[in-house]
Amino acid sequence: MAFSAALLPLLFFLFSAGHALAVPFSFGPPGKNPGSGNRGLTLMGGYDAGYLAYKEQENGGTLDRDYGYLNSVHTLARLENRYVWTRFTADFYWTRNASYDGAIQDLEGQMTPYKSSTHEKIYLYEGDLGLKLLNAGTSTLTPYAGIGYRIWWRGVDALPDYIEKYTWYFASAGFNYVWRTGRLTAGLDVAAHIPFDMKMTTNVAGMFDQADFDLKQRAGFGARLPFTYEIGILRPARILLFLTPYYQFWPVGGSGPVRLTRNGSPVLTPNGSPLIAHEPDSRTDVYGADAGVGVNF
Repeated sequence: MAFSAALLPLLFFLFSAGHALAVPFSFGPPGKNPGSGNRGLTLMGGYDAGYLAYKEQENGGTLDRDYGYLNSVHTLARLENRYVWTRFTADFYWTRNASYDGAIQDLEGQMTPYKSSTHEKIYLYEGDLGLKLLNAGTSTLTPYAGIGYRIWWRGVDALPDYIEKYTWYFASAGFNYVWRTGRLTAGLDVAAHIPFDMKMTTNVAGMFDQADFDLKQRAGFGARLPFTYEIGILRPARILLFLTPYYQFWPVGGSGPVRLTRNGSPVLTPNGSPLIAHEPDSRTDVYGADAGVGVNF
C-alpha cells in the first residue's frame, strides 16, 4: 500500500527520536520511584473481538446503519527507557456478515427500504511519541502525540450493495497511565483524534465513474484499558499475556454535492437534471477487546 511506504520513514524517526530524547523529567530518585518499570522493546500480537455500530444521519434522523461483530488482528511495537517511549500499532478488522439496514434510492429520488448482510474491512495504523513526565512509586504517566491513518471499505460490489471507501489521516494527543503490582500491570490510555484529508470514494459497483466526496472534519477519541501479566522468562525475553478492552468514536461531517458521471458525461435524472449525490453526516462506534501474547527484551 502507498500509505505503508509513506509512514515507514516517520516511524523510524519516532523510534530513533524517542530513544535519543532521554531527558530526565521523572520525579524522585531513580531507586525509590521506578514507576511502572516498563523498559526496552515490547512486541505484542493477538486477536481482537470487536463490534461495529455505524449510522448515517440527516435532518435529525437515521438514514441507514451498519452493525455487527468484527474479527481483527492487533499488533503493537513499543520502545522505551525510563524517560520516553515510542509506539506503533496496526489493527486489521474484517467481517463478511455485518447487517445493513437502510434503503435503496432510484434516479428519481424514491426510497425503498432494504436490509441485507454486507462486508466491512478496516485498516488502522498509528505511531506515537511520549515523554514519561511522572514516575511515582509504581506508576508512570506519559503524555503523547502521534499521527495515524484509517482506511475503511464498506460494502461489496454486488448491486444493490456497492463499495464505499473512506480514508483519512489523523493527529492524536493523549496520555498513557500504567500501574504495576508484581507481575501485573494495569493502565488507562485516552486520546483525542483530529482527522484531516477525509474522503469517501465510490463508483456504485461500476454504474458511474469514480466519485470523490470531501468530508468535513469532526474530532473523535479513543480509550483503552491495557492489562499485562508476566508468565515467565525465556532468556533474553520476558513473556507476557495481554488483555485490552477499548472504545473508538469516529464522527464524520457530510460532503457537499457531487455530480455523477458515466464515461466522462453527466448522468441525468428522468426529468433531464444532472444527477447529484452527497455523503451525509455519520458516526462510527467500535467496541472490543484485544488479547494475545507479548515479549519484552
